[in-house]
Amino acid sequence: MMNRFSFRSHLLAVGVALSMLLGGCAQQPIQLDQSESLQNRLNPTWKAHVEAVRQIADWQCIGRIAIRTETEGGTVNLNWRQMGDTVKIVLNAPLNQGTVELAGRPDMMLITDSTGHRQLTSNPEASIEQLTGWNIPIKALPDWIRGLPHDNSALIQLNQSSQLRTLKDDGWLVDYESYMPVPGFDLEMPRKITVMRDDIRLRLVVESWQINVNGKIEPSR
Repeated sequence: MMNRFSFRSHLLAVGVALSMLLGGCAQQPIQLDQSESLQNRLNPTWKAHVEAVRQIADWQCIGRIAIRTETEGGTVNLNWRQMGDTVKIVLNAPLNQGTVELAGRPDMMLITDSTGHRQLTSNPEASIEQLTGWNIPIKALPDWIRGLPHDNSALIQLNQSSQLRTLKDDGWLVDYESYMPVPGFDLEMPRKITVMRDDIRLRLVVESWQINVNGKIEPSR
């Protein structure tokens, strides 16, 4: 059984666990309004992009994450593998400082660190908040990392390519700075993302996307 002190200390040693995205020099939050968001959702190019991305059930994202709060900060390497609603997230700190792994589904996840501490939870978001003190939107991240809103209530703003530029959902502001092409596919996936809420700021810089089509992983770099 992991207590809050030991697990949080390990997460900080790992650079920080369970999230993605810092904001060292993030832009000022963009004001979003409901009428513009509704108009954006009706954009045919955006709707086609959303449909194409949601059809990808098996994918992998490799990159670097950083997190900053008022009193803490750190960086970690990320390997996120999604297979339908099953996920495996591996976070490695630089210089072999430690590893944290999360595996399972949104309703049941196993959290393991490199010291062997493990916790099985049916409410990952509540467990992470209890262990670390951070309220991390675990359920929304698989959508946000792919440049998609998690639910219909989110306010969205599109860029000139009709991709997600800014997202506001349940108090979280997600800013998409840039996208990268996926060779062999007529779409682009996010490359730099910043997520902010209250005193938490996280940033993800993607090094590669890998999409599994018919049992074959197709990388993007």
